[in-house]
Amino acid sequence: MRTKNELRRLVQSAMGEVKSDLIVTGGKLINVYSGEILDGMEIAVLDGRISYVGPSAAHARGEATKILDVRGLYIAPGFIDGHTHIGHYCRPYEYLQAYLPHGTTALMASCDELATVFGYRGVKLFLDEVEAHPLRVFTLISMVAPQDPLLCQTATITNAEIEAALQDPRILGLGEIVSWLRLTQLDDEILERLEMAWRSGKIIHGHTAGAKDQKLCAVAAVGISSCHEPIRVEDALERLRLGYWTMLREGSLRQDLEATLTPLIARGIDTQRLILVTDSMSPDDVEELGHMDQVLRRAVSLGLSPLRAIQAVTLHPATYSGVEQEVGGIAPGRFADMALLESLESFRVQTTLIGGQVVAQEGQSLVQAAPISMPSEMTHSLRLHPNISAEQFRIRCPEANAKIRVIELLNQNITAERFMSVDAHKGYVEADVEQDLLKVAMFDRHDQIGKIAMGFLKGFGAKIGAVGTTTDLDENTLLIAGGNDVDMALCANALIESGGGMAVVNHGQVVEKIEFPVGGIFSLNPWRRVGQDLGRIHRCLRERGSQFERPMYALCFLPFVTLPSLRITARGLINAKERKIVPLFVD
Repeated sequence: MRTKNELRRLVQSAMGEVKSDLIVTGGKLINVYSGEILDGMEIAVLDGRISYVGPSAAHARGEATKILDVRGLYIAPGFIDGHTHIGHYCRPYEYLQAYLPHGTTALMASCDELATVFGYRGVKLFLDEVEAHPLRVFTLISMVAPQDPLLCQTATITNAEIEAALQDPRILGLGEIVSWLRLTQLDDEILERLEMAWRSGKIIHGHTAGAKDQKLCAVAAVGISSCHEPIRVEDALERLRLGYWTMLREGSLRQDLEATLTPLIARGIDTQRLILVTDSMSPDDVEELGHMDQVLRRAVSLGLSPLRAIQAVTLHPATYSGVEQEVGGIAPGRFADMALLESLESFRVQTTLIGGQVVAQEGQSLVQAAPISMPSEMTHSLRLHPNISAEQFRIRCPEANAKIRVIELLNQNITAERFMSVDAHKGYVEADVEQDLLKVAMFDRHDQIGKIAMGFLKGFGAKIGAVGTTTDLDENTLLIAGGNDVDMALCANALIESGGGMAVVNHGQVVEKIEFPVGGIFSLNPWRRVGQDLGRIHRCLRERGSQFERPMYALCFLPFVTLPSLRITARGLINAKERKIVPLFVD
């Protein structure tokens, strides 16, 4: 919303009647609207917005006007991550600090993690947290609290709260509707929420992994307008042809550009509805690789032209999100958000500006860190007691031999349902680390009766007594996997005492641990330290035999009930395709 006085000042600044606060001069302007690189252009800024772009801003120069000479640099619009998550491992504020030096000035983020733990209180906390930082966050109300009420055990956001959130100007729309199967089955709650979004004129993000043909059309027909899940070129093409804004992902959890972007370019497919996103970038990866600058480097290395790549992280996400009059390009009326680049090959960001203010330079945020205080009731909030015993992980079986369902990891994200015959002559079924068969336990953090769902996991590879986490998709509850019941109990108690986090236990010793005291989902430490801690945990598990580059992510996906095939939540083992709870033992 802009006031009449603000509009008047912008007109007067463009005409030179009111002198600008800043003039940017000397660089090569990347015009994402015309697809040109323009020399000799000057940019005048007043009250944080651009008032003039043209050959000479001399008319807008006054005694107090600052001149920023950027000769030898490219002037790009600030980068936008069009679909991401910033509520796990680090606090959201620290993610914004980490991303800022990489030219990122805006992002579209779902508040899933805080919502699944605290419900609507978590959404409001997220809004307050990101509002304290200058990087612009356009928030999407979480649709995974719970993701599927038949299968999941999380905090709940009610339809009345969704309705209230959609009236908040800080809410861009509905976050990704992951459980599209609920939609095709005409789930009344989903339909009601879609109707609310239509009434409020808000966008709806999609997550259509596995949907094809009629099902993909059904999802698009109700106004779900984007998808970030293409992992093959065929997935991307089908979504583009059906009118989806198609997001190609290159982040910490998934790297899909090589499989999707290169074949699209080879086929000559129009890229005007492509958006490049991360879907999350963890702090250790930011330290090593970068953020949207890394996505640009990767896209260009795979054959996308630098200009089109920049359009896909600026104008395209802004246009899709309905904020193209605010961000996404360097033009009159837009916020003066810019990334000053040394080249269109390295995409090294020398300086980041937001609202005409230099907020990062030479790899460092210049924002004086001043995050909000975390409410005390949101720390150490697992509602579990550190009195877990080894006996609670014992899986009893009355038969000497039994057949069980096993979650088999095919890769970091996808599982298969495997059936195994096991020896139970002692009266219970045990894990077998040497055969890569671990127990996995999911705790119900929202119910103090101490309910635990048990299963078995194959394919993790690490020879450890136990490993645990309290941040997992999208349950964000205590998950313990291991080969030794005593170590599993020690791991569980250590994490409960810390208020949450990640831990590795072996031979009765806590080998590694990170504490996530806020909701069990993130640390209050600076982002670089959290990144170092994550790196240590991953390295520890790789050294003990896990074949995954980021082993903890494989565990974090175990409760994700809309990806194939066998999953686990606090409700039990889940057949994702059939959307039902299934028993561990098979007749």
